[in-house]
Amino acid sequence: MYVTEILTWQAKADVTDKQMVAAVDAMLPDLEKLPGFIFQSLSKDSQGRWVEVYFWQTAEDAHNSNTLMADKTSMSTLMQLLIPESIEMAVMTPLQDSGKLSLN
Repeated sequence: MYVTEILTWQAKADVTDKQMVAAVDAMLPDLEKLPGFIFQSLSKDSQGRWVEVYFWQTAEDAHNSNTLMADKTSMSTLMQLLIPESIEMAVMTPLQDSGKLSLN
């Protein structure tokens, strides 16, 4: 099975979509080295809120990722682009999925 970690935030006023996507892309090499990392997706809603969904093997992997990424330059770069107090995080266990991805 797997768990999802959902992060949402608002970007600072002068940050472009291109800058945000580049910062998240730059984090991927670091994320891919973390225990339990499966997949990640970045989206943006119509109100400008960014939504990043991570797929992890366990909830422990999801929670540990925050500590493991804290000292990475890639994380620091992303944090400079967003409003820290706007960050919200939730780790959830899926109860249903389409079965299209092989995430066992």
